[in-house]
Amino acid sequence: MSFLRVSTRALPANLLPRQHIARRTIATASKKEWLCIIPDTPEGPELRKKVRATHMEGVGPLVQAGKLVAGGAMLATHPEEGKDLSFKGSMLVYMAENLEEVHQLINGDIYAKSGVWDLGKALVVPYLSAVREPLKKE
Repeated sequence: MSFLRVSTRALPANLLPRQHIARRTIATASKKEWLCIIPDTPEGPELRKKVRATHMEGVGPLVQAGKLVAGGAMLATHPEEGKDLSFKGSMLVYMAENLEEVHQLINGDIYAKSGVWDLGKALVVPYLSAVREPLKKE
């Protein structure tokens, strides 16, 4: 029995027909989701500070084009007031047709070009989001 079938049993009955349609659509969609876990190099945290503005300029067009649907920094610890962030890398979810397109997106980022990311340790896997909530500002 597939994980997807097991997980749908926990859903309320009114969600099952919609879930069934989503399953069929996901399997045939030309763009797929890819989860990318990219650690920083040892120099990454310092380099990140220098090129972050350029990185963020590049993020906007990718979001607008629907190519980047989630992303953010990975940290050693949660932020504490008055302390610097302890960056460890990045987590990204790209929409792309294939792995080659994902690699092009990653390699086009200033974090890849400037040595922030340790591309040799990057993990890129097919991903299927079950829940996605917008960021809530407190």
